[in-house]
Amino acid sequence: MNAPSAENLLRIWEESHSAHPIRRALNLLGAASPDISGETWAAAPVGRRDERLLQIHESLFGPRFQTVARCPCCDQALESSFSAGEIREQFVRPQTRKKLKLRAEGCSIEYRLPNSEDLLQVCAMADVDEAQTRLLSRCIVEAKRAGVRQRAEQLPAQVVERLAEEMARQDPAADLWIRLSCPGCGHGWSASFDIVAYVWGELEDWAQRTLADVHLLTRAYGWSEREILGLSPTRRCHYLQMARA
Repeated sequence: MNAPSAENLLRIWEESHSAHPIRRALNLLGAASPDISGETWAAAPVGRRDERLLQIHESLFGPRFQTVARCPCCDQALESSFSAGEIREQFVRPQTRKKLKLRAEGCSIEYRLPNSEDLLQVCAMADVDEAQTRLLSRCIVEAKRAGVRQRAEQLPAQVVERLAEEMARQDPAADLWIRLSCPGCGHGWSASFDIVAYVWGELEDWAQRTLADVHLLTRAYGWSEREILGLSPTRRCHYLQMARA
């Protein structure tokens, strides 16, 4: 994996600015891994996608993550910092087999793990139950009960629950969590961590800073955007210091 150049990062930021967050992530993955097609990333299990996003964050912005949350017990706002290594502990390589199997409540099910394309198809649905059924119908290759084919909506609730649990077990990094502790009241809890939104937020902040740097250096030296983006971060920093003096 190669970190995209500053010019390519700005292009991705500009072209993906109004896209759905998942599409943004796929575009960034495609730029960082040009040997892997966008269709391949869209079809990859969510955990594998997010593992690569973690690597991209490390290569572009470093291994530290910082978040702000409110304690559910006393409502105090708190900042937390954690490392990529702490998140990586949750990553277990998801099954790469196209078909997985589950037997429960007299049902025999062949299925695959959800991917980004599946999530894009259901993310706009307002009804949670309907969205889950649609997601399962996309991921179920074949379901039978007593030898009779079943649609996702025909499966017993216990089977649907078991299938969701198995999918989560097979790809635990598809739903990342971080441990938080309130210094005020001592309450501890786990909070969901959306790495797709986090990485894009970092890219958004970087793009705004970079455009401001380009604006300042263009006014100071008359250089083009491409010339400025072609500078190494160290040289650009020194020129910025002189331009601000």
